[in-house]
Amino acid sequence: MRACYAALRMQESVKRYAEDVRRAEGVAIQIRVGLNSGEVVVRSIGSDLRMDYTAVGQTTHLAARMEQLAEPGTTLLTSATLSLAEDFIQTESLGLMRVKGLSEAVDVNKLVSAKPVRSRFQAHAIRGLTKFVGRTSEMSQLGEALDLARSGRGQVVAVVGEPGVGKSRLYWEFAQFHRALSCRVIEGSSVSYGRTSNYLPVVDLLRRYFEIEPGDESRKIKDKVTGKLVSLGRHLEATLPALLWLLDVPVDDQDWERLDPRQRRQRVLDGVKRLLLRESQVQPLIVVFEDLHWIDSETQAFLDNLVDSLPTARLLLLVNYRPEYQHTWSGKSSLRQVRIDPLSPLSTDWLLDAFLGSDANFGPLKEFLIRRTEGNPVFLEESVRTLV
Repeated sequence: MRACYAALRMQESVKRYAEDVRRAEGVAIQIRVGLNSGEVVVRSIGSDLRMDYTAVGQTTHLAARMEQLAEPGTTLLTSATLSLAEDFIQTESLGLMRVKGLSEAVDVNKLVSAKPVRSRFQAHAIRGLTKFVGRTSEMSQLGEALDLARSGRGQVVAVVGEPGVGKSRLYWEFAQFHRALSCRVIEGSSVSYGRTSNYLPVVDLLRRYFEIEPGDESRKIKDKVTGKLVSLGRHLEATLPALLWLLDVPVDDQDWERLDPRQRRQRVLDGVKRLLLRESQVQPLIVVFEDLHWIDSETQAFLDNLVDSLPTARLLLLVNYRPEYQHTWSGKSSLRQVRIDPLSPLSTDWLLDAFLGSDANFGPLKEFLIRRTEGNPVFLEESVRTLV
């Protein structure tokens, strides 16, 4: 998936650069990219001063052949890469092609674009989710916290659990139900490679809140943000430069340009917080931040700032993370921490019945899957999908 994103960004960057070169020098510049996935042999190369590694073998050979087959300005990938990234990318099948050095033809695909989904759970939701079982106690605790938030006593619920136990699914089920009950739900998601990108989950949240589409130009984004702020109240117009800056839109404001980095950071933190608190006055607001174990330091600072302002807001902040993540909210009266564990044996049986049916012949297989996955619902689902 990340290789596909990198290839798309490479093509976009070279295309922008090539346009300047074409106008200045009359020279056309294009690149070709080839992608393949599989096992490789890795060996070290280098000297006493520097050590690098290079991958060799059939997998890298086929990636190179994909690059050689590609037309200038395009990216080709094999079915091996497509099967691993298909939930996240748009492709065009080019059919079977003969490749030098291989006896059989290879299924080749052209990479077209990225899909809007960024997490494995979002991809699963589009594909179709499996039966939701167990978690009655956890859903009850989320409901109690929302009742308090509705009454103007803002709450933060932190769901803690190992990978695959269903943290995202729990929030999805809860949010789907309460979207229909006059609550606004907005989400910001983190990704494993996002720690070096400041405010990445906050920007994701803002893009969803302002309904910004991937192809929107700067002028259109500015119009959407300005229109929304005006509808919420003229006093929020002061936050416009900070919000536009976060959304990578040029800011035509001399006062903003004169701010030093520390002042600009404070304006950003306050601006997003004021926006969410004002929205919660219009209607009860559920704000979801997933996978805090991957967030950057600036997003952490924003969350710390928001949590301090929750007690008088009609806002429910839902966060989740793995056990190794640490925060400073433990002493807050508004915090409710929920531990989510693997499914109980009964819930695991229900889930496997939904996957496989109740035929007695599957008994040994179900026992084997339970033993191997220890009741982890995502591991169960992926194991069944792989066996199929």
